[in-house]
Amino acid sequence: MRADRTGAIRKPLSGKIFITGVSGCVGHYIFELLSKDPGYQFYLLVRNPQKLRFDPAAYPNVKIIRDDLKNIKQHADIIRQMDYVVHAAADWGGNEGNYDYTLSLFKAIDPERCKKIIYFSTASILGPNSKPLEEAEAFGTHYIRSKYRIYKKLKELPIKDKVVTLFPAWILGGDPDHPYSHATQGIRQLKNWLWLIRFFTIDASFHFIHARDIALIVQYLLKSQTDKQDYVLGNPPVSASQFLKETCNFFGQKVCCQLPISLPLVKVLAFLTGRKLHPWDLYCFERRYFVYQTVDPKSFGLESALDTVGAILKSVT
Repeated sequence: MRADRTGAIRKPLSGKIFITGVSGCVGHYIFELLSKDPGYQFYLLVRNPQKLRFDPAAYPNVKIIRDDLKNIKQHADIIRQMDYVVHAAADWGGNEGNYDYTLSLFKAIDPERCKKIIYFSTASILGPNSKPLEEAEAFGTHYIRSKYRIYKKLKELPIKDKVVTLFPAWILGGDPDHPYSHATQGIRQLKNWLWLIRFFTIDASFHFIHARDIALIVQYLLKSQTDKQDYVLGNPPVSASQFLKETCNFFGQKVCCQLPISLPLVKVLAFLTGRKLHPWDLYCFERRYFVYQTVDPKSFGLESALDTVGAILKSVT
């Protein structure tokens, strides 16, 4: 074992690792990095193998478990054999996958055998002090509420000391070899409207991070002993106005002036378009500043060339 420049102890890896969400954007980058380590025996829970941008048959140390997270209890015998677990899957349409099935997964893990569990939550459930936000349960969507509930539940489980929880901010990333993140898909769809969007802005601030940088951090945390169990992932905060300006400049759209969008205007537009605003939408619009104490690859002594808006846009277009 050796210590890196951050002081954490880094261990050579070997053992069985169970990964969910590998067919998604972040999951692809995680597998791509970890698959270079010959010490792992991979068990990948995949609902639809056709979504994979790599050929599992090319990896002799990979076993595909073709199933849905809702059936996770059926694989409890396998999960009990795992030395590591990376739970990156998310249920965007309901709360069962994020709470019920995630809880079943955690309960199947052997706390005596498993060395580390990397669990993906979301920065949206945190307040400015990086503590769980009660409004996430009171006003949140199914996704937000369930992420909040399972994080609180974690503290009661036998595996609690083995879990490292990651709270990603706005995730960007994707290319022909990796699925695009939801945020990146939105940018790609809206780029033809930048000629109009460039004249508007919202008084808000947030963090962003590329999925490959998330994978770098996951790889590091699996190999290292660290003092913390919770990490908010993101580059330094950027204002919505600055992010839009850099995006417009990248696509050749000059920004001269920007008109602020107010909450009353949003409500009027929602009414005219027939869209019902969720209480969480209203809460987020009123809160506006999603700024936390974040970490990025450089926080762990790792190198990244994807820490600016321009560099990320170049990589995903």
